[in-house]
Amino acid sequence: MEIKENIIKKLSEALSPLFIEVEDQSHMHANHNEKARAGGTHFKIAIKSSEFNNIKPIERHRIAMNILKDEFNNGLHAVSFDLKGLND
Repeated sequence: MEIKENIIKKLSEALSPLFIEVEDQSHMHANHNEKARAGGTHFKIAIKSSEFNNIKPIERHRIAMNILKDEFNNGLHAVSFDLKGLND
């Protein structure tokens, strides 16, 4: 399974988001990361989920990072998150 599809699947299963968007931005990092030329190393991820209601941003980040820990061990290099609860 492609890493982007795997990221969407894992985050969707864990967070039941109202909105999720995953953008591969690896091409923007190819000049300083050889593996980024092939894609699948750098992502921008936006999620809106009730799982993030009343949770501080740093804790939202920890939750998402924990969900993706296997991906970080297998080629994912960096993620930029925009994580919101339903009331944000």
